[in-house]
Amino acid sequence: MSAQLAPLLPRQRWFGDKGRTIAGVRLRDCGALGDRAWLVLVDVTFDAGADETYAVPLVLGGDGAAPGALVMTLDLDGEAIRAHDAFDDRGFCLELLTAFERGVTVPMLRHGAVRFIRTERFPTLGGAASLAPRRLTAEQSNTSVAYGDRLVVKALRRVKPGITLDYEVGAFLTFRARFSHVPPLAGAIEYVPVAGEVTTLGLLQGYVANQGDGWSWVVGHLRQLSPPRVDERSEHVFRELSGLGVVTGALHVALASDTADPGFAPEPTTAADVTAWIERLGEDVGRTCDAVRARLAAIPRELADDARALLGSEAALRSRARDLVALGAERCMKVRVHGDYHLGQTLRTEAGFVVLDFEGEPARPIAERRRKQCALVDVAGMLRSLDYAVHATLTPASAPTRDGERWIRRASAAFLEGYLEGVARAPTRLFPASPAGFARALAVFELDKALYEVRYELDNRPAWLAIPLRGLTRLLARERAVS
Repeated sequence: MSAQLAPLLPRQRWFGDKGRTIAGVRLRDCGALGDRAWLVLVDVTFDAGADETYAVPLVLGGDGAAPGALVMTLDLDGEAIRAHDAFDDRGFCLELLTAFERGVTVPMLRHGAVRFIRTERFPTLGGAASLAPRRLTAEQSNTSVAYGDRLVVKALRRVKPGITLDYEVGAFLTFRARFSHVPPLAGAIEYVPVAGEVTTLGLLQGYVANQGDGWSWVVGHLRQLSPPRVDERSEHVFRELSGLGVVTGALHVALASDTADPGFAPEPTTAADVTAWIERLGEDVGRTCDAVRARLAAIPRELADDARALLGSEAALRSRARDLVALGAERCMKVRVHGDYHLGQTLRTEAGFVVLDFEGEPARPIAERRRKQCALVDVAGMLRSLDYAVHATLTPASAPTRDGERWIRRASAAFLEGYLEGVARAPTRLFPASPAGFARALAVFELDKALYEVRYELDNRPAWLAIPLRGLTRLLARERAVS
């Protein structure tokens, strides 16, 4: 099996190491679930860098695999048996739900066991077979299966020791803060090794009836508009974005609500925190400029001026980071945050927006993602997402119009107005009290997010590089205008 997996893994959407050369695959552990399915963990080694562990559940026999799915032939006691991705098999998906319902523990053959945990939000099912499973197509790094309109299993593919952030934060918001704008946590799948940390393999969440995610909604609306005076036909969108701001503020209030839990209790922003944030941002400025400088010759001609403007602003960007000093001087509190907040992490529902996926920014180490930060990190992420939506939709990213810029200003103002309303009940100060101090600290986090976007687009979507490069140019010009 291991030899067959090496060429198959990079072809899977959920494989998160496509840019690395696989040196080997070895079985870590496996255990039978039902008559035909196996829960399988494999360790993948690479030519360079750290090993990774992947969950690759398989079903033996049958021909239910979707086009392009993982399929292999195994030699079992001299007999060739077809095996394929278990999540394409209806029987396996129902077996998963039954395992939750019964609180099953699956003994593994080598190092431990897999246990299925229910929470108080696990509903009475009346028979799992009545809930038709369907594999969702939107996920990439994970695999999700919905069961009617009741539950969703989010299965992790690349797994690491410890409880995932989505599990930790989801449990806190569901059971401690009683925050209603997240999918309720109904259960979890855990790998319990004989020695070492428990590893989260998946989550079970309540299904959220919705009208799609925030990104699809905004982009769909913008595509229906003609550029002139687009903001005049978007009043209902601005109202909803204000509602999203209220939910975002309420999220930060919820995350700051328990002063007794060391993992979530707000903490004063210290001078050491500010120094560390400034130094980290300075490092990000250097990494971004080095990456742009190395590829300057390959950057499209129409973006060359923006790329050079970024390189010419390296010292100014480092200097701007010092505006974060106000967070310590005013004893603003740091809290747990979403960490990767954008329109695509939200769902529109009749009761308002629901926030998804608390894993944080994928490029950051888990320990860094778990640390408490300034709440404005999330606010900046959403503002950058609104900018992306406009410049990916209304106009070519390299030629933004005044109408698009006006729409961004209106949308951003609506979101911020709602945010300040939603966060007003925070038990402690989360950002500078004065409007000027708030704006300057927020601008630093917007610049930081745009720097990350430049690095991401250089590595993954060069055709989109114009959006963050132009965004940085506009952000720097805005800051110069108010300085």
